[in-house]
Amino acid sequence: MQIPVPEIFSFFKLGKTAMKHILVLLSLIFLAEPALAGQGPVKVLVERLTKQVSTELAPMQGVLYFDKVGKPSTEVDGLVSHVYFSNGDTVKSGDVLVRLNTDFIDQDIRLKQTEIQRLNIRIEHARKDLERYVKLFDQEAASETAFENLSYAHKELIKEREALSVTLDKIRLKRDKSTIRAPFDGIILEKNVDKGNWINSGISLCKIGSTGDLFVNVPVNETLLKFARPGTPVRVILHAFDREVTGKMEGVLPLADEKTKNVSLKVRVPDQEMAVENMSATVYIPTSMKKKLTQIPRDAILSRGEKSILYTVVDHKAKSLALEVLFYKGAYAYSNSACLAAGMTVIVDGNQRLMENQPVHILGDRL
Repeated sequence: MQIPVPEIFSFFKLGKTAMKHILVLLSLIFLAEPALAGQGPVKVLVERLTKQVSTELAPMQGVLYFDKVGKPSTEVDGLVSHVYFSNGDTVKSGDVLVRLNTDFIDQDIRLKQTEIQRLNIRIEHARKDLERYVKLFDQEAASETAFENLSYAHKELIKEREALSVTLDKIRLKRDKSTIRAPFDGIILEKNVDKGNWINSGISLCKIGSTGDLFVNVPVNETLLKFARPGTPVRVILHAFDREVTGKMEGVLPLADEKTKNVSLKVRVPDQEMAVENMSATVYIPTSMKKKLTQIPRDAILSRGEKSILYTVVDHKAKSLALEVLFYKGAYAYSNSACLAAGMTVIVDGNQRLMENQPVHILGDRL
């Protein structure tokens, strides 16, 4: 027997169908709206191009390295009791790296201190005897030989105390040398010691790279040396940190590659936390003498495949121009393309979806 479906469910089904039609209609309206809007002028902001005196720059690949590397070692033999660093740790100048066991040294110090105290008692006793003999000698009641022997004995005891003091200072110095400290601010590149090791004097305990002497080694063609002036600031990209910093050229390493004849530029960069030797970096190296180049706002440049373009405004319409970007610097790009002129108006905002000859409405210059 078939059970009749209540009318309310029939209405519900009809309602769902109607709702589907409404949603489709709304979707068509929303999809059509951008196309309709695109028929009107696109509102944009513009900026004018300028000419600037600059050198052409080219990105060159290099690697980080520490120009100053230390290998702290101990001046005394001993058993390692404490190690205060690990690979990759950052240390400050004077930080304790390693301590050697000083139990025997401490015992020697106490022994020498006791010997000096005993000697002080003997010196005091000899001094009093000498004072008595001086009186007796003045009264001619003591022989000159006995007086001289006592005087020399007193002086000998004083010299013996001086020798013990020197020995004590030497033992204390040995104890001080049992604490090995960082010679400068740096990062631990290599660890060569662990607690419980017996180490001999002169053995390197670790390798430290000076964080104040961080450089990029940039191999370049020898013909570019004439443009690499020491002290020139350069743009450096540290890829591991996705960070841009300002470096400074400080000369060249005094050895060219035998086959390629490339030379290595030294570019100093600021201290970087977690810097590691041989990390990659891109350095923008001068490749020409100073010349007039067109300065373009970075926001004006768009990528179209392998080409770079920008939009200018001609008769209230967007007109695209292809250009060659020589390099970027901060918020600007630089080009020597002949199609660009100082004072030319380029679109810097609202240019992402523009099409050729599309009408535009300039809201004003970007501040």
